[in-house]
Amino acid sequence: MPVRPALFFGYDIIMNFISAFVAFIVGYQAYRAHTITRKKSFLALELGFIFTGIGLLADSILSYAAIASRMPHFLGVGYLAYFISTAIGYSLILGSYVIDRVMTEEAIPAAAPIVRYGALPESILLVLIGVVMIQSMINLLVDRSPNRLLISIAFTSIFLSHLCFMIQALAFVSLLVIGQILRFIGFIMFAVSVIRVVRAG
Repeated sequence: MPVRPALFFGYDIIMNFISAFVAFIVGYQAYRAHTITRKKSFLALELGFIFTGIGLLADSILSYAAIASRMPHFLGVGYLAYFISTAIGYSLILGSYVIDRVMTEEAIPAAAPIVRYGALPESILLVLIGVVMIQSMINLLVDRSPNRLLISIAFTSIFLSHLCFMIQALAFVSLLVIGQILRFIGFIMFAVSVIRVVRAG
């Protein structure tokens, strides 16, 4: 089970809660984009960010419960919920790119995968979001629009956040702060890009 320093508990809980809130906003905006454009990729994005937000919210609530009740096993349950829900969320977000490729006739080359906390689970999430990040960069090379740029920056920021989480689990605990900030920035950037799609529709 990942061990977080006591100094960072409150910060971690608050940032997870805020990031969950932003993830739900992105999910709602993706829902609106889906109703306007009828693209199934936006439905996958909606569900992906909702799952991600649920995982962050569950971890935040159960971490607080662990502190308030002095029952540390809630920390493990919260992190497990975060990991499973985030893995599902990232898989759905990756699926949105697959749906777009299947539903269109554009010849975009497929991206090959490259290879809190816990080093192993964070490395798994890192690979998942890494594939999404690479695909977003390929899309940016094909269509250099402002929205594609925002999305590419967002996924790069989220990727770097999980890289920070993985490294801090091994050695440098202060990277937790940087990782939380990077994830928050990534979610905000993605929210802006989806809102632009909704307003354009």
